Amino acid sequence: MSRISNSVKNFKFGTIGYFVSYLGNFVTRKIFVMFLTVEYLGLNGLFSNILSLLSFAELGIGTAICFSLYKPLALHETEKVQALMQLFRKAYTTIGVLILGIGLSLIPLLPSILGEVPEIPSINLIYSLFVINSGVSYFLGYKRTLLIADQKKYIDTTYYYGFQVIKYVLQVLVLVLTKNYILFLSVMLFTTVAENLVISHKANVMYPFLKDKKKKTLDREETIKIKKNVFALMFHKLGSVVISGTDNILMVKFVNLASAGINSNYVMITSALNSVLGIAYNSISASLGNLIVENQIQKSKFLFDELYFVSAWLVGFSSICLWILFNSFISLWLGPAYLFEPRIVMVIVINFYLYGMLRPVRTFHSSMGLFWYDRYKPVIESLINLGASIYLAQRIGLVGILIGTVISTITTCFWFEPYVLFKFGMELPVREYFYNYIRYTLITVFIGWITYRLVAFVSIDNKYLNFLVSMVFCASIPNFLYLLLYHRTKEFALVKKEMANVFRQMKKGRK
Repeated sequence: MSRISNSVKNFKFGTIGYFVSYLGNFVTRKIFVMFLTVEYLGLNGLFSNILSLLSFAELGIGTAICFSLYKPLALHETEKVQALMQLFRKAYTTIGVLILGIGLSLIPLLPSILGEVPEIPSINLIYSLFVINSGVSYFLGYKRTLLIADQKKYIDTTYYYGFQVIKYVLQVLVLVLTKNYILFLSVMLFTTVAENLVISHKANVMYPFLKDKKKKTLDREETIKIKKNVFALMFHKLGSVVISGTDNILMVKFVNLASAGINSNYVMITSALNSVLGIAYNSISASLGNLIVENQIQKSKFLFDELYFVSAWLVGFSSICLWILFNSFISLWLGPAYLFEPRIVMVIVINFYLYGMLRPVRTFHSSMGLFWYDRYKPVIESLINLGASIYLAQRIGLVGILIGTVISTITTCFWFEPYVLFKFGMELPVREYFYNYIRYTLITVFIGWITYRLVAFVSIDNKYLNFLVSMVFCASIPNFLYLLLYHRTKEFALVKKEMANVFRQMKKGRK
C-alpha cells in the first residue's frame, strides 16, 4: 500500500471516529454539568493535570521506540522489531508500576494541593481511580505504537474512538440514573482496560512474532542510539508535562476550583480542534518517517511547505472562529455561568494559534529524530512558563497564568524549534520559514478583523439565530478571503496537486 493510501486511510478513519467521539464528549459534558456541580468539573481537570505531571515517568520512551521502528519495518527486519517491542514492553510495565506507586503515595498531599477542600465525598477514592486508570494504560497499550509506526494508525483509531463512544454512552447512563461520580469514573477505567486488551489482541494477530517469548537483543549501536534519544526526550517530556499539566493546579492554588472547572470547558474545545488538526499530522507522520529512511530529504521539504501552508490556513481559520464564537457557543451549550471574560478568551486563542502553527515543525522534528539538538529547550521553556505564570497570577489573576504560556512559547519554541529543524534536519536556511510565518499571521489578523466587524454589524436579538448567522459568516468569509489571497501562490498549487492525488487514491479505494 502506498504512503498516500496509508495517509488517506489514517486521515479518513481518524476524522470520522474523532467527530463521532467528540459529539459524545460534548453531550457527556452537558449532562455532567446538569447533574454535578462545577467543583466536580474542576476536580476532574485538576486530577487530570496531576496525572499528566506523573506521565513524566514515560520519559519519551514511546516516541524514541516509534522512531526506531520506522527503519526495521521499512526493511522488514522482523528480529529487530521483536527486540524493540520486547524492550518497549519491559519499559512500559516499569512505568505503569511507577505511576501507580508514586500516584497513590501522593494521596496524603491532596489537602495541601486543593487548598480549601471542596464538599465532595470520597476525594481520595476519586483520585485513586484517576491514578489506576493512568497506570494500567501502560501495561498493554504499548502495542499500538507498532501499528502507528507501520502506517496503520487507522486500526488503532478505529478501536480508540469506538471505545470512547462506548465510554460516553455508559457515563451518560450512569449520570442520569445514579448521579454518582465514582461510578462515572469506574466506567472510564473499565473502557481503558477493555480497549488496551482489544488493541493488544489485534496487534498479536497482525504481528504473530509479538507472542514469541524468545529473548531478542539489539546491537550495541542501536541501544546507544535509543538511550541517547530517550535522554533527550526526557527533557522534552519534562517541558511538555509542566506546560500542559500545571495550569489547572495553579488556578486552584491562586484562584479557585471553579475557575479550573470553567477553564476545562475551553480546553476541551481547543483540544478538540487541535486533535482534528492533529489527525492530519498523525496520518502522515509514519509515512514521513518512511520517506526519511529512504533519504528523500528534498521531497520532505516540499511536503513541509504544503503542510505549513495548510496549517496556516486551518489554524488561522480556527482561531478566527474561536475568537468570535467561543463564548456564544459555551453560553448556549452550558450556560452563561461557565464563561470567561473576553481578554481571557483572547489569550486562550493566542495560545491555540501559537501551538497550532508549530505543529508542522514538531511533526517533522519527531519524524526526523532531531530530539538531541534541542534537548535543553523544554527545561528552559517550562521554567519560564512556571515562573511567569506564578508571578502574573499573583498580580492579575487567572489571565496571568495563561499569559505565562504565551511568554514561554514566544521566548523558546517559536524560534528555536524551527531553527533546529532547518539547520539539522532540512539543512536549509530558516529565514524563509519566519518570513512565511509573519506573512501568514498578518493575513490571519487582517481576515479576522474583517470577519469580526461584519459579524458585529449583523446582530440579531434571538441568541440561537444570532449564533447560527455568526457561524455562517465565520465559515464563509475567512475561507473566501484566504482563497482570494492565496490562490495564485506556489503553496496553493502544491496542495491542489497533492489533493488531486489523494482523491485519485480514494476513488481507487472505493473500486
